[in-house]
Amino acid sequence: MRFAVMILLITCILTTGCSNNGARETDEIAWVISIGIDRAEDGDLLVTYRIAVPAAQAAGSENGSGGKDSSTLITIKAPSLAEARNLLNASMSRGVNLSQVTAIVISEDLARHGIEDLIGPLLRFREFRGTIFIIVCTGKALDIFEANKPPLESIVSRWIHNSMRNYDETSYFISFNLQEFYTRLKSNSGAPLAVGYGLNPLSGQDQAADIQPGGKTKTYLPGDVPRQGSNATEFMGTAVFKEDKMVGFLDTGETRALSILLNTFSYGFLSVPDPLATKHLVTMSIRNGRAPKIDIDISGEEPVINVDVLLEGEISGLPTGIAYESKEYLNLLETQVSNTLQQQIVDMLARTQAWGTDVVDFGYFIRPKFLTMGELKNYDWDQRFSQATLTVKVNTELRRTGLMRKTQPIRREAKD
Repeated sequence: MRFAVMILLITCILTTGCSNNGARETDEIAWVISIGIDRAEDGDLLVTYRIAVPAAQAAGSENGSGGKDSSTLITIKAPSLAEARNLLNASMSRGVNLSQVTAIVISEDLARHGIEDLIGPLLRFREFRGTIFIIVCTGKALDIFEANKPPLESIVSRWIHNSMRNYDETSYFISFNLQEFYTRLKSNSGAPLAVGYGLNPLSGQDQAADIQPGGKTKTYLPGDVPRQGSNATEFMGTAVFKEDKMVGFLDTGETRALSILLNTFSYGFLSVPDPLATKHLVTMSIRNGRAPKIDIDISGEEPVINVDVLLEGEISGLPTGIAYESKEYLNLLETQVSNTLQQQIVDMLARTQAWGTDVVDFGYFIRPKFLTMGELKNYDWDQRFSQATLTVKVNTELRRTGLMRKTQPIRREAKD
């Protein structure tokens, strides 16, 4: 009993009051929302901090709309993130706090040179959370930060969160956070991945990365979507790393193919050429029917990877009036969808094999085939993956036909 009372008294003493690290009121703290990191010419870092302006974000404030007035930018040149934080703290009237950082944006130039020196401090320092989104941008992170003015959100951090939640509606990019990036960086199988980010010129000009079979549907890299108006920045595609260095971007079609194999594809619209009227496009809403079946045979000199994908879908648009709801035509449409997505998956895997990066984490499926971690490391999966034979099979089942049970052709006047 005495021992329990002593423990209770000691606990009360230790938990009373504020510690030196937390003895600050909220209005004495500068809350950093996001961080952008560029590479300076001399090898130092250019670290851009977006800092919240609480008065502009307060309810009823005249400046409480738009990302420009609700936050401010400060860029500091320093040899490391820790030194940049010190210099930022010395130049602010408030104490800097990084616990509310939602995203870290790394420039493509820095990512291609390697980010090994960045990842360690991000995981070790207590103010950085594992849920921070890791993003790689084309061009400079500073330019992206200056151009980012979301018209619908008063707080930029909310815009980032909402954008990351929207990825499962298209799978044109995949949300990756710091913990997931670090886990893949240390893994013996999957390659590290990050969200693609770009600055759109808003010219409306088409800058497609690729044209899919049929010559109509297109894929895009960050910043290349043909559009005008609204926010100039956009999340698009996936940045792929080999070890700590970025090797390239997957475009929107390849990213969707990756999402299907990772089983993170919730649903999205797909347009394919009409099998019987190729000048027109048929639109469907598709999703994974089940997790892809992946089997890897490592008994030979080169591994053989077999992938079996099942997709389910719903017809959304039939402009030609052909009754694809009927069984005799439905199989044609299902085959068209399967062939289109199968080719996208094959192209994505061929590109990543050339990079020597296992983005699907196929290496996870060979772990049960080894007795020890030493045997798995000696197998050198990264090298073996580049030489693997790939077989991809995609089946599509269009289970629903939207709000119409039967398509009727457009009535046209008879011509003499």
